[in-house]
Amino acid sequence: MLEGHCGERRNTSLSLEPPGPTLVPEVNGRVLVTGADGFVGRHLLAELGERAVATSVDVTDAEELARVVRAVRPAAVAHLAAVSSVGESWRDRSEVWRVNVLGTVNILDAVAALHPRARLLVVSTGDVYGRPRGVPTREDEAVAPVSPYAASKAAAEIACEQERRATGLDVVVARAFPHIGPGQDERFAIGSWTHQIARLEATGGGPLRVGDLSVKRDLTDVRDVCRAYRLLLDPAVPAGTYNVASGRAVALADLVRVLVDLARTPISVERDEDRFRPADVPVICGDPSLLMATTGWKPKIPLDTTLADTLAETRRATTTETGAGA
Repeated sequence: MLEGHCGERRNTSLSLEPPGPTLVPEVNGRVLVTGADGFVGRHLLAELGERAVATSVDVTDAEELARVVRAVRPAAVAHLAAVSSVGESWRDRSEVWRVNVLGTVNILDAVAALHPRARLLVVSTGDVYGRPRGVPTREDEAVAPVSPYAASKAAAEIACEQERRATGLDVVVARAFPHIGPGQDERFAIGSWTHQIARLEATGGGPLRVGDLSVKRDLTDVRDVCRAYRLLLDPAVPAGTYNVASGRAVALADLVRVLVDLARTPISVERDEDRFRPADVPVICGDPSLLMATTGWKPKIPLDTTLADTLAETRRATTTETGAGA
């Protein structure tokens, strides 16, 4: 079984006590989900069930986005649409800022103008903390992003806070730490490894190409993350900023060992310099205490199960692709 830890957390002078007792919230009414065709979007649609209204609208198109919000008349909005790959953000900085910042401003404007009483959940990232002093990292830690992706999310958070102060819009920011699970694509480490392994199984084995395995990451199953989003969409939960994290960090090298053990054919591990990032943070680990105390949420799915499910889903997808191409 995979286990991890983030070390001890420093004391801080800023109180982050939960604002009330544990809640058991439920979303009432329709929930508009942007970026619904993405990795997280598909899982959130499953979590929300019939209340979800999916849209893949271009969030940088303010008029079209407003048209969708006007037509749906949502009780709540989950804003997932984003350029979410840290690696890609280094290659196209202007695009990540355009989508992640302008897209967020557009959804803020649309909801404030058309449905100002709706709860708006904006998904940010634990990467905004950069290289924090405190690990596990709480919400009062200074924001100091390292990558263009994290910087764009930090800017989007500022837009949310400004809107909340100016108009009183009911905005919740979820600082999601890394999450993995079935359906993740190859732009991300776990997705890359499971896709490589599935292809190697079909060809009799070979090398699994990896980047820096020394870094440690706080990883949560995407299905647990979407359960947290559902809870945060309820207006009974006080507006504010919440970490969505497991509170434990695991070395990527340990994850690779588990996946290699799950492989059905001999797999070696090969270091690939092209997979290293220009700047990386050694340890990313969030403190989810505020979310847990406020909503009663906690992660339920073991990391070993997540990895096995992810590899199994990738095998199915690879078999389907191979059959379609035959």
